[in-house]
Amino acid sequence: MMTLKQFQVWFEDRFSTLVEDKIKDFSQLSGHGDIAMICSHIVQYAKRGKYLRPYMAYVGYMTEGGESDIFSLLAGIELLHLFCLIQDDIIDNESFRRGIVALHRLVAELKHSREIGKSVAMLIGDLVLTWSVECIDQAEIVEPYTIDDTKKEFRRLLSEVLHGQLLDVLLITNENPTKEIILRSIYLKSAQYSFFRPLLMGKYLAGIDEGDISFIESYAVNLGMAFQLQDDIADCLNDIKEGQQTLVSWYMFNQAGIEDRNLFNVYFSKEWSEDEEQKLMRVLRHSGALTYVEKTMDAYFLQAEDAIFEHDMGGDEIWQEIIEHVKNV
Repeated sequence: MMTLKQFQVWFEDRFSTLVEDKIKDFSQLSGHGDIAMICSHIVQYAKRGKYLRPYMAYVGYMTEGGESDIFSLLAGIELLHLFCLIQDDIIDNESFRRGIVALHRLVAELKHSREIGKSVAMLIGDLVLTWSVECIDQAEIVEPYTIDDTKKEFRRLLSEVLHGQLLDVLLITNENPTKEIILRSIYLKSAQYSFFRPLLMGKYLAGIDEGDISFIESYAVNLGMAFQLQDDIADCLNDIKEGQQTLVSWYMFNQAGIEDRNLFNVYFSKEWSEDEEQKLMRVLRHSGALTYVEKTMDAYFLQAEDAIFEHDMGGDEIWQEIIEHVKNV
């Protein structure tokens, strides 16, 4: 079985070629130069991924004794992720993604219109989602007897990630959402999407032993929760500026002292200077917000590690390697 680093090298070349071929076929429908150029930008996204989600499916398949080349399934999962990235950049109005100009921004600059940039990026995102479904369907050629359960998990994955994204957007309008709804959003948009469903899809494709599901739930869900909280800590300043509701903001609104809470309210969903940013970071530390989220994250990591030993799944090195990679992302 490949390690994550070995998998990344193996997967990137094949995935980039797949995306290039699909762009070529699609661009030939009209021969319009702008369409070919804009679509080619997707290749740059494809070449800069960490490929963690398809790797989870690969590990799931291999640890159930799978022996076939399931690249089509893995590519379908990564194409879904590219769709989500394009969508995220439009929603969050991001300027860059993976070190390059975000797709909607590229088109906006090319056509001198933000609205056209967003519209074109939305359509390209839909195209990438279509490619994702096509690749999942092609996995039937490899494993015809187990593909139905795998497709069912893929449909659940689609519903969960879109619901999680909707929660994320709508929570911006909620002045003080509950801790439970914030954790539910994390569960759907990260734990299920990035870890649990991809891992389960791979295992279903190989013919899962039903006894393994309890391990997957304990390991993958906890790891996914920790993964998102780690990202929330790293991106807390930007989230606060944009008015994103995270566990950090929940703590500040509900658990912080009055003085720290009032200062946080001054900065939440607003622009600030460099000096004010430093002051905000001191507030986040002094209030205990970052410490609280860090401890919560560590508890999820620990539960994921405990699952490895409690379920005696074998292949401990691979499961632990994934945890260590997530910790160092």
